[in-house]
Amino acid sequence: MRTTLKRGIGRGAAGNGNGNGHGVLPPNALEPMRRYRQPPPPRRSTKRLVLTVFGWISLALVVIVSGLAGGVYLYAHQTLNALAPHSKSVKEATKFLHTLPAPSQPATALLLGYDARAGVDSFGASGSRSDTIILMRADPQQNTLSMLSFPRDLVVPIYCHNQTTPITTDRINSAFTSCGAAGTLNTVEKLTGVAVNYLITVDFHGFKLLVNKLHGVFMDIDHRYLNTQGGPGGYATIDLEPGYQLLNGEQALDFVRFRHTDSDIYRNARQQLFIEALKSRLSGSVSIFSLPSLIGAVKGSIEIGSGNCATCAPPLSDIESYAGLAYKLPPGHLFRDDIQNLQPYGIANAELIAAPTDIANAVAAFEHPDVTQAARSTAVALGRKPKEPKGPPLKPQQISTLVLNGTTIPGLARDTSYKLSLAGYDAVQLPANVIADAPSQSYYATTVYYDAVQQHAKEAAAELKTAFGAHTTVAALPPELSGFAQQAGNPLTLVVVGSSFNGQLNDAQAHLAPTPTRTPPDVRTDPGATTYSLGQLRAKVPFRIFDPTVLEMSSNLSSLEGVRDFKPVPHHNELAMTFVTGAGNVYWQVIETDWVQAPILQHPTAYERIAGRTYRLYTTGGNIHMIVLREGGASYWVVNTLRDELSNETMIAIAKGLQPLRAAR
Repeated sequence: MRTTLKRGIGRGAAGNGNGNGHGVLPPNALEPMRRYRQPPPPRRSTKRLVLTVFGWISLALVVIVSGLAGGVYLYAHQTLNALAPHSKSVKEATKFLHTLPAPSQPATALLLGYDARAGVDSFGASGSRSDTIILMRADPQQNTLSMLSFPRDLVVPIYCHNQTTPITTDRINSAFTSCGAAGTLNTVEKLTGVAVNYLITVDFHGFKLLVNKLHGVFMDIDHRYLNTQGGPGGYATIDLEPGYQLLNGEQALDFVRFRHTDSDIYRNARQQLFIEALKSRLSGSVSIFSLPSLIGAVKGSIEIGSGNCATCAPPLSDIESYAGLAYKLPPGHLFRDDIQNLQPYGIANAELIAAPTDIANAVAAFEHPDVTQAARSTAVALGRKPKEPKGPPLKPQQISTLVLNGTTIPGLARDTSYKLSLAGYDAVQLPANVIADAPSQSYYATTVYYDAVQQHAKEAAAELKTAFGAHTTVAALPPELSGFAQQAGNPLTLVVVGSSFNGQLNDAQAHLAPTPTRTPPDVRTDPGATTYSLGQLRAKVPFRIFDPTVLEMSSNLSSLEGVRDFKPVPHHNELAMTFVTGAGNVYWQVIETDWVQAPILQHPTAYERIAGRTYRLYTTGGNIHMIVLREGGASYWVVNTLRDELSNETMIAIAKGLQPLRAAR
């Protein structure tokens, strides 16, 4: 222990005969040594100490996370700007998009996939072609995603930009070639009456980059695709084997573009199935931290325009809202719609035409996805009494409405009001001295306005929108029309009829899918159809093989890799059986694998106990697309055709017919 002593007392003091060079202290200066310690702090409880430490840690985390979130938010904004419209064609088209609704409201996007050889700004005979035209609708209120595809060979009136009269009648993809993205946007809106809020364009190079950046997308390939002869004398090369597997960008593009041995209708189905698989891949592979890297890889090939800004990317809040919907989408809430009853047309029947009623029905299904349809259709197929859906929340007589004429057609408001009365609606009238003309007579689409201050007004407007059908929008009552409403007694709704209205009202319940009638399964019992082929693979497959003893009536094993075994991922095996129907080029499958965690199996629509077994059902609308049995560490799938052409009863019968492969005698 070091100390400081007064000068002349320490070891260096001069000796005087008493200290001999050592320190000399006064008498009695020393006493027994005491050790002094810092007084202890007041005693604190362990609980209080833990809370204090936790409080400081929490505060630090809040500061760190807040700073990190702010940085990510800013970075995400900057990254999203990379997807803002940059081409002249897309910038022009976004000027005609409809204003974005609130993130909690349904919104519609038009997805265009095009050949990038000439670029999106190149038009004319040698310009870009749009091979993919899909409307996509996200409804956060119903938690649904809907897709409506248009065959590129569908013959329709073609409109350029915002023109109200067609320039010609031609294949729908010619609108892109002749007038760019704005032409396709206007043509689709005029054909369907659907208001589009977003425009998404993807060139084929960007498509491949996106898939590769995700390290591939898992898809079920429904049969053997093989063509080695490309160029002028053939069609696009492709080499894909059947089964559920990981596709890289080139393989995925080959799959979604293929149409040469079936038709454009089946290409649409492939594209819709790919979008469903891509959604699954994105939800499992992309986070807010990896999103900037993903966007950076495709920023030159994907453009997203919105109705609020011709040169801006969609707001981050919208991306978060719709991305959250996609991630949390309940099973069975993704709907794949198409136009039914398409007929061949033109030279060599190379084109397609559709009746206006079939287009209207497709649009109605697209805009009104029925989430009760799957359960009702499955119940019917299983011989149970289905639970009938509830009708609209309001009856026609509960919906009051005033009709104004938004055109120069004489008497249109009077005639429409009369038809609404006949349909049971409470059609109110203006005073006799007030003409029922809207302030503008240039309405093309019909608009149903609702009085936001009145209860159930918005629901009433939604039902009237269904009654008016295509080319109808819904909006809050603007100030310039409120005077008309006041003079008519303030009805729940006010309708301004546009020139596109065909004079026919629809049933307000038309958006509810009808309950199907049960039909016998179209199958045959054929236990020997696959037994020999499966027996040859018994030693190669590490799980118990099941033999499909019941087949669709006209089907046989495909002659091209009818039975295939392979590894879809390391350490797992898969056995794929491909059957071709009597129609030819229409395939369904039985897939068996010990990869029970495959992405496609993650979210079944329902579980059904059938004949002592539990099956997982995966439905789209009212159709069973896949039915899966899981036993002994393996899963056994029956997969419908691309367009779900096997009936629900047939799918269930095939699944019930899966039996363990008998030992060789």
